[in-house]
Amino acid sequence: MDATQFSIAFFATLLTGEAVIFALTFSAASSWPSLRAIDGHIAFREWVLIGWFAALFTGCGLLGDSAVSATYGALLFLLANIFGVFSFVRLFGLASIGGRNQLLRRTLAEALTAQTVGAGRGPLSYGLEHDPIVNSYLGTVSQATTGNDPTAIRHLVDQLVGAEVPPEAIDNTIIVHLDVLHRLVRATLAGGVDPIQVVSCAHALIDSVIGHCRRLSDPAPPLGALSRYLAWLANTALLMSVRGVASSRAARELAALTTDARLKILRCVDPDPKSAANQDELGSILTGPLQVLLWTGDFTEFHGAHQASALYGTYEILTGTKFMGNYWDGASILTQLRQSLYGGEGRVSTPEADAARRAFGSVEAYDHFWALVSVTALATLRDARLPHPPELVRPEFTPNHQLLGAYLRTFATHRYFTSATQAREALLSLVCRADPPGSAAAEIRHSRGGRTYRLPVPLIEPQQRPAAMVLAIACRLAPLTPDESDAELRDLLALLPPPALQATARLAARVLPGAAEESDPVEAVVTGLAVLQLVGAHTREGT
Repeated sequence: MDATQFSIAFFATLLTGEAVIFALTFSAASSWPSLRAIDGHIAFREWVLIGWFAALFTGCGLLGDSAVSATYGALLFLLANIFGVFSFVRLFGLASIGGRNQLLRRTLAEALTAQTVGAGRGPLSYGLEHDPIVNSYLGTVSQATTGNDPTAIRHLVDQLVGAEVPPEAIDNTIIVHLDVLHRLVRATLAGGVDPIQVVSCAHALIDSVIGHCRRLSDPAPPLGALSRYLAWLANTALLMSVRGVASSRAARELAALTTDARLKILRCVDPDPKSAANQDELGSILTGPLQVLLWTGDFTEFHGAHQASALYGTYEILTGTKFMGNYWDGASILTQLRQSLYGGEGRVSTPEADAARRAFGSVEAYDHFWALVSVTALATLRDARLPHPPELVRPEFTPNHQLLGAYLRTFATHRYFTSATQAREALLSLVCRADPPGSAAAEIRHSRGGRTYRLPVPLIEPQQRPAAMVLAIACRLAPLTPDESDAELRDLLALLPPPALQATARLAARVLPGAAEESDPVEAVVTGLAVLQLVGAHTREGT
């Protein structure tokens, strides 16, 4: 009987110890980790159940004077004590932040894996959107940002970054990564959270997304979504800083983050980057022409940093050769790419070029595709009327009109027509032509699969931007040097219906310098497109 009494006393001691540790470590209102996750980790219910059976058999043995029942009770108490030591050790491990993080990483990974994407469906599945574990995690992130708790934010980000998921759960994992990234930057822009801490966590999230993209067979959609979001974020930080909503310190740190992160993405895509931080940045993670075309279209939206430089990697992936020109001197990458794929004397016969020709189809389809890309790029240029505070100036994120002209010129020098009449036909093709099945644009739309990645940056089809369509065609007739004539450009604008011309002038006033000062819509477009003449001016002055 003494042994049984000792077992009961030891069981009570373990139970008291677990209660003390739990009370000191966890809050009753805590949803991350949840009580269910803690219980699953320490097997508390199983342990208590064994103890209950032990007490039941012991009590029956004592009341009924049954030695067999009392013996079973003593044995069960012995088993409960062994199980209790295991549970106590597991709970004691959770008392440290490292132990909790390990549990939460595994819990989060299991939740993301459980909500795998079905074939042909977008990753934003109903299950992921309403998963209690994922929502508890995201709610805890919001609480940490609201409470301005940098330590909690750092641990929460580490839990997500350290979650190991199988390939089929990568899309879900990237969705949560981008969701957390947006919550953090929103908190520092509008909530006053320390931007240094947010930027540090954002770099960890971005590196993790890129690492997950390397494991995907088609990394272009998530990588493009991240590229678009970073470009949008830089413009949003600038706008909120100018309007006094966000502090200049927060906007400065986020502008630097977007510039550095987009350069990191660019190095991962470029097959032969100028510099690489590590071995992983050597060689492109995009393996096919459709992948690089999807990513390029996304990367050139929202006037993001290193926009023109992205086309160098695109050229090399599509042709298997390097483009040796300098866009700052006015060299046209898209024109050279057209010549390499469809030209006569300069035609390239590499396997990469053959694959690119199969992806585009005809040269007319090539021209149509890049015209559509330029539509979205022009429509999302930064507002040229906004002042650009000096503290927000970064390489490739400046109010420099020459840099804007260089970005615009990468598309404006793709001149597949030369007269106003031909330009009008090209404009009608952009407005009326549907992408046939098998075309590059149709295949890209199919590969996206409706994936939005929970970002506040909607994908808008070029056909929904009529003013940008007109401007995309008009820039291909605009003079590239001061001594060129603008007669064809003016003729094209004269052919437009007044509502279309007015809408184009309003867009030009927003995105092109000098256009807002002109009252006449034709002069507004012509004056705004004169920014193209700033590119290569240093070489013209030297001749």
